[in-house]
Amino acid sequence: MNLTYLTSEELNKIDKPNTFVIVPLGSVEQHGPHLPFGTKTFIAETIAFMAANKLKSEEYSCIIAPTVSFMPCQNNVGFPSYFSMSARTYSDALYDIGSSFANDGFKCLFFVNMSVSLDALKAVSSAIEDLNQIKGFMAFDPMSLWHFSDDEKIDDYLKNLNIDSKNEIHGDIKETSALLSLDQTLVKSQIYKTLPDCKVNKSWEMLKGNYSIKEMGSKTGYLGSPSKATKLFGSLYLEEASVALSESMKFVSEGNELPELPLTIRMLLKMINLDDLS
Repeated sequence: MNLTYLTSEELNKIDKPNTFVIVPLGSVEQHGPHLPFGTKTFIAETIAFMAANKLKSEEYSCIIAPTVSFMPCQNNVGFPSYFSMSARTYSDALYDIGSSFANDGFKCLFFVNMSVSLDALKAVSSAIEDLNQIKGFMAFDPMSLWHFSDDEKIDDYLKNLNIDSKNEIHGDIKETSALLSLDQTLVKSQIYKTLPDCKVNKSWEMLKGNYSIKEMGSKTGYLGSPSKATKLFGSLYLEEASVALSESMKFVSEGNELPELPLTIRMLLKMINLDDLS
């Protein structure tokens, strides 16, 4: 169910304690010369609705809230045209939104975060940590875990193209393919097909202290292989992401705890102070 389409009377008839709240998160940032500002927003919203449809067929109840845009995106430092809240402001906003659902009787909330920018991860993880202090309420960010985990179908597809999935980072084959699948008019077709691969080793770059896509070697605002994008792979990517989200939600509903992010990411996040991020 889309929250924005419901009346208050309709919402109050819902079994709120047993209904998942899904909150897509969106950024307003450049994604290279071939993708629009709303790229991550479109992808997060699509995954949210696909996951909800999967759960509906298994008789789980979901409410999809409006997307919370303007998430932090300091990974774009050095490029023009990215618009964001500070990490502290965004984290506080997510906490306020989550606590309002808790106050209304909901018990479980899932953010759909498609960003791997460290300031975004810190903002979301801090909000979740605070929300989980509310008695009887739980909040999660399963897609961040998915980003840093292996997905056999996606990895195998990309290996056949000699592409390392972990180094497709921004405006890449994944995001470009996803938008081709959603609405190919969103992608500048005469541009993306001509873009050279911008290949980096993300782990090595982060070890060197390079966290922005420009520091990692991007000259035009993307990191990855957008020219190899296809509508077919976009459908696969969105399907796998929505399966990951829906399965995570079912896993939690059965009383399980989601795995933690990889140790290296957790260590990096511990070193970040929200108030030092602007």
